[in-house]
Parts: sequence; structure tokens; C-alpha cells
Amino acid sequence: MNTITATRRTIRREWTWFGTLVIISVGLMGVSDSGPIQRLQSGVNTAMEPVETTINSVADTLDSYWSALLQLDHLRTLNQQLTQENQTLKEELARQPAISQLNTDWSAITAAQQAIPYQTAPARVIVRDVSDVTRKTVIINKGSDDGLQVGECVIDAGDALIGRIEQVDANVSLVLLVTDPNAVVVGESATSGATGTVKGSISGQLTMEYVDVATPLTVGDPVVTAGEAIPGPAATATASPTAPTTGLTARSPYPPGLLIGTITAVQTDPNSVVQSATLKPAARLTDATFVLVILNYEGGFPSPEPGATPFVPVTAAPPVAPTPTANH
Repeated sequence: MNTITATRRTIRREWTWFGTLVIISVGLMGVSDSGPIQRLQSGVNTAMEPVETTINSVADTLDSYWSALLQLDHLRTLNQQLTQENQTLKEELARQPAISQLNTDWSAITAAQQAIPYQTAPARVIVRDVSDVTRKTVIINKGSDDGLQVGECVIDAGDALIGRIEQVDANVSLVLLVTDPNAVVVGESATSGATGTVKGSISGQLTMEYVDVATPLTVGDPVVTAGEAIPGPAATATASPTAPTTGLTARSPYPPGLLIGTITAVQTDPNSVVQSATLKPAARLTDATFVLVILNYEGGFPSPEPGATPFVPVTAAPPVAPTPTANH
């Protein structure tokens, strides 16, 4: 019962306040057009105008600061994006020479493939070891699955000799460089026709040995592959494993006319019938990107025709012993 009485009192109080406010509002509306009230309003407006102006100015300033802060944050984000884009462009620009060189090397190797009179397979060098303390080799990205075989010759885009394949896996091959001390090839001076055995060295230079002293060697002359195999035991090491042999020697794995290097020095001995020369390798052994593997070269000597008589070296006939006669 007390709760209901309190609720009714609260409702009556609220309605009383509401009615009072309505009466005051109507009264103010009635007197708002009177002269004294208008003068009062004008005075209040005049008095409050500086305060309003100050408040508006402060509000505008705060709004400007806030806008500036937002703009700074946007500019900071934009600057970070531009910095990242600039770094990306710098990296791409730094890669351009390498990409351009790759395109140039690929164009050169494909042009060489069209010009060379042998069946070839282009390959890319993926590992290079040309140090002075290990074997001088490169690994190319093609192997037995691409038809490559041990012993096949490898050249660069300028038809310069790089070496020959020593090991073959399914997808990669190991190439022994011509500058390795274990590499041996018969070279020929393109100018005088002098021939000799070209070997590699630890320093990377080439040496042409056992050249007939009667045939001149000149500094600056190019030396090319002679297409001849090395007589004797070395022939077995340098010949292609699939190449047939003759009665003279094993076939050479190197086609004739491939550029080996240029003569930089000639060494002679007045007491010797042979001379030697130092060569600068012609191939780009340290930076060649693409190479060509010669696939169908069959060696320096023609295959014997079916039914042909095998070659038999001519030897001196043994002396005929005299026929003994009886004494009478």
C-alpha cells in the first residue's frame, strides 16, 4: 500500500514540474518579442560573442591539429610504401645487367647452335670450380636423360673448347675443363699448322708441348683442335668411350677447328728438336653461362667400310737363315 502511494506521489510531482515548465515556456514566448527582452538577448549575445569566437577558434585549431595528425599518419604510411617500392625498383634495377647478360648469352648460344655443323644440346652451367687447389670442372644442368654421354666435347658460343664430359648423371653432368692438369688435347697452330700436345695446369694456363722445332710458332697465333687422337696410352684416356678404334690409335673426341687458345709465349731449346708454347685459353671458363655439348661427333678417323681389310702395320721381315749345306 505504501508502494502504491509513493508511486502516485512521484507521478504527481513529475506532472507538476512538467506543467510548470510548459507555463514558463509559454510565458517566455509571450514576452520574447518585447523590447526589454530583446535588449537583454542582444546584450547577452554581445557579451557571449567573444567567448563564442574563442571557442570556435579553439575548436577550429583543434580540428586543424587533428587533421594534421591524420595527414601525417597517412603521409608516414605512404612514405613507407614508397620506400618499399623504391627498394624493390632498386633491386630490380640491380638485377637488370645480369638478366640482360643472360639474354645476351642465350641468344649467342642459340645462334652458335644454328651455325655449328654438329648436333648439339645447349646447357646451363650451374656449378663452377676453377680454383687452383681442386680439379677445374663445371656442372651443367643436363645429363643422360637428355642424351649426353661421357667423353662428349663441350664448347662455348664462340666455338671455343671448354672441355669434355667426365661424369654423367640423369639430369646433370660434370665437365672437365681444358685447363685442368689432367686434360690433354692435340692442338694445331692455325697459322703454321704445327701440332703439339696441349695440357692444362694448376695456374689455368695451357701449355703446348712436343712441337717440331722446324715448324714455327709465333706469339699471337691461334691454336685449334687438330682432330687427332694422342698416340699411345694417353689415347685411351682422351677418346670417347663409344668411338671405334683403328689400327693406328683411338679416335679423338675433339672435332677439328675448335679454338683452344692464343700463343702468348714460345719456349725453344737449341739442343732440342722440339719446342713448346704457352697459351691463353679462348673459352670463357670463369663466366660462361650457357654451353653447347656436341652429340654426334664420331671421331677423327673414318669408320672402316663393311668388308674392308683391317689395317695391319707394316713391319720389317725377319732375316732368312741360310740353308745349311753338307761338307764333302
